[in-house]
Amino acid sequence: MLKRLRSFLAVVVTASAALLVLGSPAQAAQTAYLDRIQWLSASPKDSMDKSCQTKSITLASGRYAWGYAKGSENIWLRDITLDAGTYTWQACLDPRNGIYYFTSVLDGPSDPATINTFTSFEADGYWRWGSYLDPYF
Repeated sequence: MLKRLRSFLAVVVTASAALLVLGSPAQAAQTAYLDRIQWLSASPKDSMDKSCQTKSITLASGRYAWGYAKGSENIWLRDITLDAGTYTWQACLDPRNGIYYFTSVLDGPSDPATINTFTSFEADGYWRWGSYLDPYF
């Protein structure tokens, strides 16, 4: 009887472990960021320096949400389909009178692409800003 109980428990434990493995959701690819924390003025002037950041990034083939990262927000600007490969990724913030002009460029195996938008910051201080790529896979 004890032998039967052990065999039954072994089957139950093995089956439960198999269900846990099979029932686990697939891990989605992580969002990539090109961002920095920088002191920014709430009242930018044309005379202020443009700020840019650039990095090389290797991406899988597929469709991505691409946008502007500000503070803790990701602000979607467009979807983009990219070929697999290594890209040069740049994000710039260009002060204008009273507003900033944000641009981000991806240059690599796919045709070069750009996003841009106007943005502002509510108060002088240190702000996180940049670009993000969020895969749909």
